[in-house]
Formats: sequence, structure tokens, C-alpha cells
Amino acid sequence: MEGDKLSLPLFPEEPNNSENYFTRKRSWSASKHRIMLRYIQSYCYNLGGDKPYQSEHLNYVDGFAGRGKYTEGIGIEDFVNNSKFWSKYKHEFENTDGSPLIALKCAKLFREENRVNLRCFFIESKSSFNKKLHENCEAVAEGLSYKIYKPQTFEVAFPELMKDLGNYPTLFFLDAFAVKGMSFDNICDIGNYVSQYKGELFLLFHNIQVARHAGHYKTTYANSKEQKTDESYIKNLTKLLGVNSDIEWKPKWLELKSEPQKFERWALEYFKERMRKEGRFRGVTSFEIKETYNDVRPQYSIVVGSNHPEKAFGNFLNDFVCDEDKLLFFQDNYQGIEKFLDKEWEAEQKRRIAIIKTQSIKILREIKSEWKSFEDVITHIILKLNDLGCLKRTQHYNDVLGSLYQEGMLEIQKPGSKKRYTLNSLLKIVE
Repeated sequence: MEGDKLSLPLFPEEPNNSENYFTRKRSWSASKHRIMLRYIQSYCYNLGGDKPYQSEHLNYVDGFAGRGKYTEGIGIEDFVNNSKFWSKYKHEFENTDGSPLIALKCAKLFREENRVNLRCFFIESKSSFNKKLHENCEAVAEGLSYKIYKPQTFEVAFPELMKDLGNYPTLFFLDAFAVKGMSFDNICDIGNYVSQYKGELFLLFHNIQVARHAGHYKTTYANSKEQKTDESYIKNLTKLLGVNSDIEWKPKWLELKSEPQKFERWALEYFKERMRKEGRFRGVTSFEIKETYNDVRPQYSIVVGSNHPEKAFGNFLNDFVCDEDKLLFFQDNYQGIEKFLDKEWEAEQKRRIAIIKTQSIKILREIKSEWKSFEDVITHIILKLNDLGCLKRTQHYNDVLGSLYQEGMLEIQKPGSKKRYTLNSLLKIVE
């Protein structure tokens, strides 16, 4: 066994509504928060500073901030306490922290080391949540730069928010509840901003809710009341997927309504492709957040748009998502101890390596005779794959490209002194 560890309690599922959401943090929310914590740190270390490409001020936007804190939580304290990076800080992270408090506590740490001023902007439409958000932020954010907008929807607050950003690099985190709350036009405006001033957009795409909303579309309705109700769901989905998207998603739903997961996947890819074409992001990708390793349906997908996908996706996010994926292979035993499922993990890794080897050959053949470094090829393959986090960069290096070289499918230039190749070695596929 790789090791045992004390189990974090997993809470039973509760009704899917905003009132219950902040009572208990679920495992998939903890996964999302760990990824955001790591990405905020990478974002601040990469873009914060006094070098020509850096800024002394960075922005973090939480468009659906909620209360900022859960009543009961899991998954943060063990992570930071066992992290070589975070353990060197005198941090204040708690399991109950929501994304606003995680961002503010990062801002505090990076201000103390004079690295960067992380300015935080929070939007929450529900008055009772907005009030609690003020209270929770005030408890940890003394001396920090942050703003909580008066209770209003993200779309209403959006023009004021964009004026407040000051042309600084901005990390947008949009964790909307279900499907409604933002428009595709908002997403395009964010894409235009990050293309000029740097940054990323993280957006939760609620796969199951997308299918449920599509399910309200029918060719006939029992009565006008039913039609009016269903049309509100249809409008929300069309608003998210983009103007006139109903021309495409409606017939696709009728085709796939007996296979809703296929429709969910189609809608996700449709949404990402429109972001690429209309949103001015240089790169768009996604990854799944699951509850267990063998779930066939994710809790949701996170779509990410970036102005610098090579570093954002290829260097940072890909390995963060891989690490989270591995945590799914810890499972409770009858004693309340989590044990790592070695056999299942190894089998899954072999399966992924076999698939990605085949995909990598196709990608390398598209490059044709062009010589590229191992470092650049790994990044290129990660960006070409449809989902982040399938394999870590080291696995691409050793288990995919290394295996292809051993099989005589790669030519190498600039070998290393001790090893036949290094990350700086050049390669191309043998035709």
C-alpha cells in the first residue's frame, strides 16, 4: 500500500438548493477549493512582482461568492498542513473556508512577504448571504484590498466590476448555481479583458443541470402555463450557451434526450468551441470534478479560458487536476481509515497511458518533420487533449514519449550527457 491516512468525513447528499449549499462542504467542493488555492498561489507567483511582464497589483473576482464560509467543512487543513509549500507559511486556512476566504487568506500571506497586492472583488445577490459574506470577510481581511458589491446579480454588477479592475491581470472565478446567473456575452467580455490585460476565467459548467434545462424543451405542451414555465428554463440555457444557440441545442436534445450524458458532453464541447471562436481566449479547456474515481458522471466540469494556455494549462493546472484525481483512489475501510486503492490506480494509469500514446502519435504526425523539445511537445500534447489532468507531465515524459522512443518511433537531437534525452532534447516522429 502507498499509505493509510485518517479519513475526512463525507456528508450525505442534501437537496440541491442554495440554502443548504453552505451548511456542509462536500468532497467535490473541497476538490474545487484545493485546485483554486493552488492556482491562486501560482497566479500570484507568476504574475505578481516588479519584472516587466508582472504587476504589483492583481485581481481576483468571485462572481457568486455566497457566504464565504461553510458551517461544516472538509479537505483544506490536511492539504495545507501536509504541503511542502504551504507548511512554510503561518497560514490561517480552515476546512470551512469558501473561495472568498481562501482568496483573502492568500492575499494576506502574499502581502506579508511583499510579493503582490491581490485585490479581491465579491458579488453575491442574496441579501442574507451578502450580509454573512461581509461578516466573514471582515473577520480575516483587515488591511486587505477587497470590495463586496451590494446585493445584486452578477449581470447587474458586471459593468461596475469591469470598471473597478483597473486594467490589472485578473483571475475570474464564476461558480454559478445551476445554469442561470451569467450570459455568454459576459464571458466574451471577460475574454476580451484577459486577452488585453492577462488572466484566466474559471467557470463551473453544471453538466446535469444543463441536461435538465434542455429537458424542458418539447415540440408540444399540455397547456400555456407549462409552456411558460418551460420557456424560462430554455431561455436560461440559451443565454449561457450563447445567442441563437437554441437553433443547435434544441434538435441535438431531441436526438439525444434518451442519452442525457451524451447531450451533456455535446453541450460542454459546443460551449468551449464558442468560447474559443467568440471569446478571444487563446486557449479553452475543461476538467471534471467527481465524487468517486469510478463515477461515470461528474458532479460538474470546470471550464477554463486563458490568454496564456501553455503555462496555465500545460504547466500548472494539468498536474493540479492529476493530483486531485489521485485522491479519489483513497477509500474508507470499516475502521474509518482511508486506504489507497493501488490496483485500481495502476490499472487506470495503464489504461490512460495506452490511450494517450495513441493520441500522441496522431498529434506528433500533425507536427510532421518539425523538431520540438520534449518540454514543448509535452505542453503541446496536453493542450491538444480534450480534458486536463489525464497524466502528469512526468508521465508524458517517461511513460508516453519515453516509451515511443524505446519503440523506435522518435528521432532525437541534442541528447543529454547521462541520459539519451532530456527535456531540452529535440524530437520528431519517425515517418
